[in-house]
Amino acid sequence: MAKFGLVLGSVLLGFLIGEAGVAWLAPQLYRRASVWQFEPALGWSHIPGAVGRMVTPEFSVDYQINNAGFRDREYTKEKPPGTERLLVFGDSFVEGWGVEAEQTVAKRLEQRLGRQRSVEVINFGVAGYGTDQEWLYFEQTGVQYQPDRVLVLFYGNDLWNNNAKKGIGAEKGYKPYFRPDQAGRLKLRGTPVRKTLFWDKDRMRQRPWPNRLEQYFYEHWHLFVLAHKAFTSPMPRQQQQTFYQGLYGLNMDEGLNRVWRLSGDLLAGFNASVRQAGAEMLLVYIPSIVQIVDADWQTKRQLNGLIGEYNLLKPNQQLAAFAKTHQIPFLDLYPAFKEIPKNKDLYFSDSHWTPAGHDLAAAQIEKILRQDHKPIDGNRP
Repeated sequence: MAKFGLVLGSVLLGFLIGEAGVAWLAPQLYRRASVWQFEPALGWSHIPGAVGRMVTPEFSVDYQINNAGFRDREYTKEKPPGTERLLVFGDSFVEGWGVEAEQTVAKRLEQRLGRQRSVEVINFGVAGYGTDQEWLYFEQTGVQYQPDRVLVLFYGNDLWNNNAKKGIGAEKGYKPYFRPDQAGRLKLRGTPVRKTLFWDKDRMRQRPWPNRLEQYFYEHWHLFVLAHKAFTSPMPRQQQQTFYQGLYGLNMDEGLNRVWRLSGDLLAGFNASVRQAGAEMLLVYIPSIVQIVDADWQTKRQLNGLIGEYNLLKPNQQLAAFAKTHQIPFLDLYPAFKEIPKNKDLYFSDSHWTPAGHDLAAAQIEKILRQDHKPIDGNRP
């Protein structure tokens, strides 16, 4: 019995030393803040008033959602007299994945523009949203905030979000989506959105104890996460091939043309809604880490066995063409990001912007807005 106790104690000690070593040298934990909820019109949304903390191996940041559901301070729907109001729509980049709320592109832009005039820049970013959900969110909520300008930030995976019926990132639920009818007009589908187990927190807590124990270990033990990664199959190579081929591949069959056209149609519809609300839209392209950091692209090509020829500027060119066709002001952040020495510092390894990335984006947006600035009538509804 004494030998058994000694062996068990040695095993536990070894485990704890290993856990401490992994936590120090290569932390693995990932915990999402519990600030999202099921929403039948949009698929998911922020929980008004929710607070939480986002933890990954690279960062640990607070999340606080205001009473309207924005990761921002409180605002009145009625715009203050003499104040210019900008709304910023996008996915986790705009929401500020990995940075504090005051470090987001929306808040850094507000700080910059506010040096010269009275400006409010409201953060409407929601992780996992595509252009379709952002457009619906604007019509459902954004228009009530009397915007003068609406900034729509487009990231590469929006191409696939816009064609998907379910969230393709951390969000596992269904979502609304659009498809063109025979006349080419966009028709909303998938609403009201069907609720999945992922969003049913009570049922999640009632899962069998092995599932709950696994979740606990995944959120609290570095060694467990490391072992889980070792035995979990990555996304199938064919799926990766399709993902990157659509974004950057030179070969465009009719299927991929349809995929891109849908995003163009969504942006055109969004722009029409913004104009109807008496505001102006600015489309902003977010360059991906593979476009900016050469070594990252080479690593992903080798890791995923990507074949074929690629043009990494294809998303920029496609969006520029859409913007020209639909007369949408357009800003491509790629040139500014590519010029920065040691540009790896602009991105976390998970591909989201660091605080420096948000600040650079805000500086470029400020520059184009100053060039195109028109005096704002504070009494305008």
